[in-house]
Amino acid sequence: MSAAPRFGKVATGVAQKQLEAFGQSTPGVVSAVLLSADGFEVASLQVGKSGAERLAAMGSSLGAIGSAIAKEAGIVECNRMIIEADSGTVVIMHVPDAKPPMSLAIVANGASVLGQLLWAARNCCSAIGRAFRE
Repeated sequence: MSAAPRFGKVATGVAQKQLEAFGQSTPGVVSAVLLSADGFEVASLQVGKSGAERLAAMGSSLGAIGSAIAKEAGIVECNRMIIEADSGTVVIMHVPDAKPPMSLAIVANGASVLGQLLWAARNCCSAIGRAFRE
């Protein structure tokens, strides 16, 4: 299920364009899903409908687990979670200042460079956050 109807068309359009630019400019990005805190897809890049819904739901769950672990460890908040495997990387990153709270779930293949992926994802999240706080 998509959360897009709950958000303004302008903000979701900006988010979709940001995801497309992120995917085109960042080597190794296979897919990305902007998701609401309750696990619904807001915008997506290169994933089928059911894949986007599953990635949004799992991304929301992982974000909640990351926040719980961070709180328990006394480091206040989890800004991102990184899952690395031989064949690729999954990153769940908080979108700053977005109202309501959102995260970006990214799947990248082995061609990605983690530092470059995180830098581009942070820039993408910042642009999306600006669109959703206005």
